[in-house]
Amino acid sequence: MKPFINLQRLSLGLIIFCVASASSALEFMPYPVAKISLEQWESFYIEAKTKLGHSQRTYNDQHIVVLVDTFNGHHYAFTLPGHAAHPSWIVRRIVNRDGEIDIQQVGYYVNNESSFTQLFQTYLELNENMKSSLQNRNLSKDQ
Repeated sequence: MKPFINLQRLSLGLIIFCVASASSALEFMPYPVAKISLEQWESFYIEAKTKLGHSQRTYNDQHIVVLVDTFNGHHYAFTLPGHAAHPSWIVRRIVNRDGEIDIQQVGYYVNNESSFTQLFQTYLELNENMKSSLQNRNLSKDQ
């Protein structure tokens, strides 16, 4: 009987963990188009800070705050006042497709599309550097 009770407790613990993790998850692509309203930006930013505030890293010199959803592997970079693309955000995640590393990225902006496009492009370049670094690391492990 005792192992059954322990298994029940373990199962209950896993269920609670999964429910808690799912409830703290944010959507990777919450809106169908990149141009959003200020209200949508504010709402998502508040939700992200509420659910992921424990992971917050602020880069004041870049006017960026990063929030990380470690359970899903999402990295949210929100612009702060003073950034040319503010208010906007970019979210990225690393995915493995048939053994190949890829980084998916989407982003949202309220006003300044050209500044947002520059920010988005900068992150795409960072993604390529990160992919190269990860692939090189994997190659060196295989040798």
